[in-house]
Amino acid sequence: MTSENKKPGIPAPKWINWVCICFYTAGLINIIISFTGIYARFGLFYSALNVLLIVIMFAALSGIGSMEKWGAILFAIVIFIKTGYDFYSGAFQWWELALFIPVILVLLQYKKMK
Repeated sequence: MTSENKKPGIPAPKWINWVCICFYTAGLINIIISFTGIYARFGLFYSALNVLLIVIMFAALSGIGSMEKWGAILFAIVIFIKTGYDFYSGAFQWWELALFIPVILVLLQYKKMK
């Protein structure tokens, strides 16, 4: 692909960078906690799926940080799947609904993304 076909890069707003940093930090902490056995009461595969979703979320955050549309869509999908699986496995907590606020804010920036 030549450079003529590419859209110019749009810098991400500062708040998107802060959201990405916060989610990266929380994700790393959650991965560490997953291996301590604290999630054992939620089933055998909960920790593995939790870590897998966090790793996929890291990829989505990378896309959001570079203002890519696929990052916003993948981020929304991961948050929906994680919340649904937490609800199904009994690990759901009401504060997790606050995760939809960044999803909505990022999706509002969707038209500005490349």
